[in-house]
Amino acid sequence: MSEKLMTLRELSEYLRVPEDRLARLVEIRVIPAYKIGGELLRFRKEQIDAMRREIDSRLEDVEKRKSSTPVSPNPGMKTIAKPSPGKGNTFLEAVQDFLYFNDFYILAAAIAGILLAVIFMG
Repeated sequence: MSEKLMTLRELSEYLRVPEDRLARLVEIRVIPAYKIGGELLRFRKEQIDAMRREIDSRLEDVEKRKSSTPVSPNPGMKTIAKPSPGKGNTFLEAVQDFLYFNDFYILAAAIAGILLAVIFMG
């Protein structure tokens, strides 16, 4: 017997969260969902329950740490320096980022150019 998947409305009622918020969480892949027919969202109750248990256990851990450590707001956490406003990356850093994130497209264009040159010259 196959398991029954929950609809968006059923999940909304089950979690007591508005449907539009759940849809947004699905879009950013916080909540696992399955598309049926490319349109309809469905959810496995077991996965949702597992997520709830994990969140509850993390919250309990945080509450225990807060009660045991009186002063420090971020124990063991390093402070991350924020970039000063108005200062961007240098030109070299911008070029390196461009090449890093677009290397596949640059390589594909080069190969296509070489193949076109071989086809038309040969």
